Amino acid sequence: MTEQRLDSDALLCALVLVPTSFSRNRFYDLFEGPGGKRVRRRAKRLRGLIRQLLGRGREQAEIVGRQELEDGSVLMRFRVDNLGFQRTTSLSPLEMSIVNFALHRAGKQELPREDRERVEGALLRLAPHTLDGGVESRPPGSNP
Repeated sequence: MTEQRLDSDALLCALVLVPTSFSRNRFYDLFEGPGGKRVRRRAKRLRGLIRQLLGRGREQAEIVGRQELEDGSVLMRFRVDNLGFQRTTSLSPLEMSIVNFALHRAGKQELPREDRERVEGALLRLAPHTLDGGVESRPPGSNP
């Protein structure tokens, strides 16, 4: 088993924006440890949030407030009127940029330059691992 040195922020961007890019079955070693599991949970949470904001479920959520905190994180409040549902979530600066990037790709809003740079900068950190074969993969169906 080789230890993976893939940047967790880069992996998070990939898993949210292109969920099939690093499948758990194909890149088993990448998700075996607690760091990989944490990134997968974060990605799942962000994909769910993006689905709600885009209305890809039964109901579409509406952002009703954003507050940037001193540490750079963002508190976002949104609601789904038909369900009487309201949620507040705290997002890191990168997570907020990923959400904005996904909403922009869906044609829902403009993308601030700093969000684009933050996401693309993180994704560029994947390049050394994917271009030179630095991330080992297992063939589908192989045992760990």
